[in-house]
Amino acid sequence: MPDTGEPLSPQAADLARRVARVFLDEPADLMAEVHAAVSAAADEPLRSEPVLAAEVAASTRANVLHWAAGMLRDPGGRVPANLSPEVLGIAREAFRRGIEQTVYTTYHAGQNVVWAYWMRTAFALSSDPAVLRQALAAGSRSVAGFVDDMVAALSEQLRRERAELARSSHARRFEVVSLILESAPITAGRAGTQLGYDLRRRHTAAILWTDPRRPDQAALAQAAEALGGVTRARQVLTVIASSSSVWAWLAAAADTDAGALTTATVAYPAVRIAVGPIGAGVDGFRRSHFDAVATQRLMSRRPDLRAARFADVQLVTLAVQDEQRAREFVARTLGTLADADRELRDTLCVYIAEQFSAARTARALYTHRNTVLNRLRRAERLLPLPLAGNGVEVGAALEIAQWLGTQPEPGSATRASDARTP
Repeated sequence: MPDTGEPLSPQAADLARRVARVFLDEPADLMAEVHAAVSAAADEPLRSEPVLAAEVAASTRANVLHWAAGMLRDPGGRVPANLSPEVLGIAREAFRRGIEQTVYTTYHAGQNVVWAYWMRTAFALSSDPAVLRQALAAGSRSVAGFVDDMVAALSEQLRRERAELARSSHARRFEVVSLILESAPITAGRAGTQLGYDLRRRHTAAILWTDPRRPDQAALAQAAEALGGVTRARQVLTVIASSSSVWAWLAAAADTDAGALTTATVAYPAVRIAVGPIGAGVDGFRRSHFDAVATQRLMSRRPDLRAARFADVQLVTLAVQDEQRAREFVARTLGTLADADRELRDTLCVYIAEQFSAARTARALYTHRNTVLNRLRRAERLLPLPLAGNGVEVGAALEIAQWLGTQPEPGSATRASDARTP
């Protein structure tokens, strides 16, 4: 639509504000279209690493809402650039990884979707040709100007920060760790010297992250140190992976259950933690991290869960690699129990974990043994096959069902932290 530059009539300004209010309601189809377009235009690390994907989604959302709010205030005016923390955070991360050009590509991809949605919404709200012409021109002019101003503002901001980012010890540490994770030709001795961390040890990798809309590096660093304390690690290596996530390796750490990890970091309730298994040497350093990534990706399905270990979820990580087959297995194994009262499923799950002992199950659930037996009878009536002889399959199906019940959050682990894929 050509830019007429003419002042908006009161009717056109009213229509523009009505369209802006639709945007501010965050319609699901708009957000899904914008996220899909931006993700498709982004370079691979921004799509595959869970926290980076979540940060891209948070930045996109913030920009759409910022622009819509500006149009609501002044439909004919220029919306100022948005340099909020979530927007600057992912731009800095793209720069640090040498892919800053992808940021500008994604902005133009998002612009196209926003303009198309603006146009469709305007036509749905008005049929007056003169009013539509002005409102459409205002939307086209404004979103194009906003994207141009965003690209210019981010470029200038990163130019000013370039020297500082290049000198950062965290940037150098991230570069060395990245080489190790990518199996680049760097010796363990040289890498260990640069990191100040002995790669010949046993390692437990952890990924810690927060909501990308409210990044808190101080809390992440303190939570990582708390992990070192509860696991009695000899050393904790931390690397800032993005504005809202940290990678950590705990040297010679004791195996610690998820409950203890959650308790140890209770002072940092916004921090979520995914932990890999213990591994030795450079290969163990790398493998433990990738398993922590798999755990984190799975945790994006459970926003209620603050900490998880790969050891506890490795069966589910394998199952959800083919989600359709996993859902078929759950339906076939659990039958109508899959949709029954959560209490029945939880009781059966504990009963199987307690090696089919009703007494131990009652103690674990702090309830009477007769109550447990009653629930078990009700649960078994819903199973398509008898529990006897099928306990392993039923237990696995119950575990998988817990994770498949919640779909991934938008932009999260296609978010929750950080991931280089092996």
